[in-house]
Amino acid sequence: MKRILIALLVIGSAWVGLAAQKQGPKVFISVDMEGIWGVVHGDQISPGPDYARTRTWLAGDVNAVVEGLLEAGASEVVVNDSHGSMRNLVADDLNPKASLVSGTPKPLTMMQGIDQSFDACLFIGYHARAGSAPAILDHTISGSTVRAIRINGKELPEMGINGAIAGYYGVPVVMLSGDTDTCAQAKAIFGTGIVTAAVKDAIGRTAARLLPLESARQLLKTSAKNALAARTSIAPFKLSPPYVFELELATSLQAEAPSLIPTVKRTNPRTVTFTSGDYLEGFKLLRGLIALAGVY
Repeated sequence: MKRILIALLVIGSAWVGLAAQKQGPKVFISVDMEGIWGVVHGDQISPGPDYARTRTWLAGDVNAVVEGLLEAGASEVVVNDSHGSMRNLVADDLNPKASLVSGTPKPLTMMQGIDQSFDACLFIGYHARAGSAPAILDHTISGSTVRAIRINGKELPEMGINGAIAGYYGVPVVMLSGDTDTCAQAKAIFGTGIVTAAVKDAIGRTAARLLPLESARQLLKTSAKNALAARTSIAPFKLSPPYVFELELATSLQAEAPSLIPTVKRTNPRTVTFTSGDYLEGFKLLRGLIALAGVY
């Protein structure tokens, strides 16, 4: 009997080990709205006559990506709604096999929910940094407040700022979708290995040529599959400490409240700067300063 029990324990342990080996990759998706198929104007991405239709486009883009990931073997997909109120993706429109992070405020905003347990990160519906052209609805975090954000001397769009959060946890950014200029910025920041899906070609800030809908959704699905397959060959995006954050604001008035924070220095009429030894702490302070600046 003792030998039988030992054999059963050995077999059981083997099955547990086999199950662990078969566990597929865990994937985090941050979803913005400006880069979603069909979007060319700000009226489409905030409550108004066009908003309901845009939410269906949003769900369609995200579900195409989720479907591709699941077909490629993903065991878990977490989707973080990352635009505006962060309640844009209707919960029961999302593929039921994915989980949703919804609402705001969230400590890591567009990256809430990511940690070291994830194997890959995707940015869907993203846009180019402030001052890009031609690019749909270009801005960096807050169009009315932020002119530029530089970290360690390099100007970064939201994808770079957020990508460094993924890198903090050792997670590579393997895919991005948006317009053609946004995709080009992704290649420049993360390297040529990142898979990009350009669902529209920007003509100006509020005009674009869209891919046919069916082609766009197929592109998103195929790109997600390819991105997950390539994840082990893409290095996490990491910046080197200490982290020097520079926040250039739209007006000099907006720099006044942030400059009252003891660790923050005002380097010119509309720019404030600070240094952090920890990237997440620096990121949270940056978001706090933007909120303060937005009061004016």
